[in-house]
Amino acid sequence: MSRSGLEAMVRSSSIMEMVDSDFDLVERWATGDGSAGDELTRRHYKSVFRFFEVRLPGQAEDLTQRTFLACVEALKKRSLHTSFRSYLFGIARNHVLMHLRRSATQSNALASFGDDGQRPSRQTSLTAVFARTEEQQLLLAALVDLPPDLQISMQLYYWDNMSTAEIGEVFSIPPSTVTTRLARARHLIREHLVAIRATPPIQAALEADLPAWTRSLVSPEPPSV
Repeated sequence: MSRSGLEAMVRSSSIMEMVDSDFDLVERWATGDGSAGDELTRRHYKSVFRFFEVRLPGQAEDLTQRTFLACVEALKKRSLHTSFRSYLFGIARNHVLMHLRRSATQSNALASFGDDGQRPSRQTSLTAVFARTEEQQLLLAALVDLPPDLQISMQLYYWDNMSTAEIGEVFSIPPSTVTTRLARARHLIREHLVAIRATPPIQAALEADLPAWTRSLVSPEPPSV
């Protein structure tokens, strides 16, 4: 190997050693290092905001901030998670459930999340989600109409590329149960499309590759048809 190539490897290795892990940043933030908190937020703000924006668009910013602050407060629970993402989204899920319980108490219906009682699939206006085609719009509506934990499983698996093991840590369930939930979610989405009488071409397109269409909601381009 040439000298220049060796020097490049050394520089690359040194840079990698200088990059703090997410858990390192949380611990530094807990001791008062604001720059660590800024870096942690920079790395994960978009995905956490999107996590909330799908179902709770009006509260997404506040819940995102609460989630990052709770990361510091819940540090003693980090040992339960093998990845920072499962730790982070476990906290985010708890905030979703607490919000839904409060809404259910106020309205006596868990299905009503907004202040005006509208179903979220009818009022969601996502800035972080691309839903330009009719297929994407109908799929997004079906996704939001899923039970919360099924929707969250779909988001984390298809949008954030989390493994079933990581998602299992979010819910404190085995990976096999996550796989079952994903299958159930896909089944309910297909039932939803039938119930709303989506046109045969749209049903066929989504049925042909539902995972790709689900990923397309947060990617620049829809699948080719």
